[in-house]
Amino acid sequence: MTTTIAITSGKGGVGKTTIAVNLALSFALQNKETLLLDADLGMANAHILLGINPNYSLEDFVNGNLSLDKVITTTKSNLKFVSGGNAINNLLNLSDLERHKIIKSFNDLNKKPQFMLIDVGAGAEASSMTFMASANKVIVVITGEPTSFIDAYTLIKTSFLDYKMNNFGIIVNMSSSPMQAKLNFDKFQSITQKFLDVNLKYVGHIPNSQKVKNSIITRTAVVSSNNNLETKAFKEISSKLSLVETNNTGTIKFFDN
Repeated sequence: MTTTIAITSGKGGVGKTTIAVNLALSFALQNKETLLLDADLGMANAHILLGINPNYSLEDFVNGNLSLDKVITTTKSNLKFVSGGNAINNLLNLSDLERHKIIKSFNDLNKKPQFMLIDVGAGAEASSMTFMASANKVIVVITGEPTSFIDAYTLIKTSFLDYKMNNFGIIVNMSSSPMQAKLNFDKFQSITQKFLDVNLKYVGHIPNSQKVKNSIITRTAVVSSNNNLETKAFKEISSKLSLVETNNTGTIKFFDN
């Protein structure tokens, strides 16, 4: 059975894709069969952080040129990857029917992974919401900035009211210390649960690290076989994702027989 995890955020610029890519690599380096889907169709750039340039993308599948199996790229770390293409392709304007076709098609993969991470577009757009609702678990990335809190709250509110999602994992990115990250989560949780009947689970933090910033510039993921501080942080988060409860939205799901 595949566990599907959507990684999202209320706004851009909080490190959502960096976290999605490195969490997926963390699973893969732990010898867990992992697939990363770049579903941020307006700003699909996970391949840049992976340092690869796939020959095929989701667009080739949507256009009927290739099966889904054929658009999967395998990285050197044995991570399976489906590229979202680029921002100028027609994936920006997919209909609900086309998005549902993509989601249902994962059930036809020849080999189903143990984990699939979905890098979802930031904000409460219909496309992002569809992919979030179709995953087992939803992880929201925040930072300590007030704008991040406001936009993440809006995202969770829309998810809860319109799509019946009530369970969310929270990752605090760019934190100065573990204590500060937890304080930021507690503050965000207090604000959110004051107005919404949702369950927020703190799954960890990523330090405000120069190595992470350099990895983006050099197109080399920070997670590696070296047991550095950043690799340990992602590995710790990956172990806590099982604590996030599943959303029962009543909608179609990835890998749903």
